[in-house]
Amino acid sequence: MKKSPKLTDEELLIEIKRRLDENAANLIEERKLTAELNAVNEKLLASEKLKSNFLSNIRNEINNPISSVLELSKNISEGEMSPEMMQSFASLIFSEAFDLDFQLRNIFISAEIEAGESPLSVISVKIHHLLESLINQFQKKIDKKGLKLTWKNTLDANQIIKTDAEKLHLVLSNLLANAIQFNAEGGTIGIDSFLENELLVLKVRDAGIGISKDQQEKIYDRFYQIEEGSTKTYGGHGLGLCITKALLDILEGTIQLKSELGQGTEFTLTIPNLEVSTSNDATFSSDGNDFLFENDDDDMLF
Repeated sequence: MKKSPKLTDEELLIEIKRRLDENAANLIEERKLTAELNAVNEKLLASEKLKSNFLSNIRNEINNPISSVLELSKNISEGEMSPEMMQSFASLIFSEAFDLDFQLRNIFISAEIEAGESPLSVISVKIHHLLESLINQFQKKIDKKGLKLTWKNTLDANQIIKTDAEKLHLVLSNLLANAIQFNAEGGTIGIDSFLENELLVLKVRDAGIGISKDQQEKIYDRFYQIEEGSTKTYGGHGLGLCITKALLDILEGTIQLKSELGQGTEFTLTIPNLEVSTSNDATFSSDGNDFLFENDDDDMLF
């Protein structure tokens, strides 16, 4: 049996130092991995809590409007009612149905985005008509809260931008819904629309509660809400701004936030022209229900 060569005292010290250094490095790496695992575990626990809160919130967001619509419809169908009462009930049904439709559209698009099944459908969009339609759709909610909306528009009535009309409409719907929800009774909302360096720029601002600096980094996180629990002041399920950011990424647009706690909030969007994806260059007018077609001479035909 071959014996190992005998180490000198100096070589032995060098070997001992090498092994100590190796053990120290392994210990540092082990601590680093442990810290990373703990961080991942904390994120998983936080994610599970957010999902649990989301399921609780969305149950209320869906069940409450459905219950209201059923009860109001039942009252209408059961007997005679004055025209004034009928109009009041119809207005309430519309409001509940509008909220339910809005929540469901957000849920469905969120699932599509997560599954990678939300492709672009680029068409030529009349921006003035899209914004006009958007404001009209939310007008009852604006009036109900006594808000004053100012729309500053420098776009031509026929200004066209090539983008995905449905996605842009949902982006603006979420921003306007937030501006209404987080505003004070009798507050103000401002919308600006203009072109800058061939980009469409849209601003949505409110005079509401504002967003603190530490919360501004989290508002685009899925399920994140300023308040939590059953006693929270504001509704919603924490998807709106997450969806807004994801859709803007698909549209190759950007979003910037300017806000201070108690001083209101302003979102600024930039939307570029994209390549039209349809073979006949079909174009939504206002909210996607009417169409235009371009002929070979690029003239618009109604």
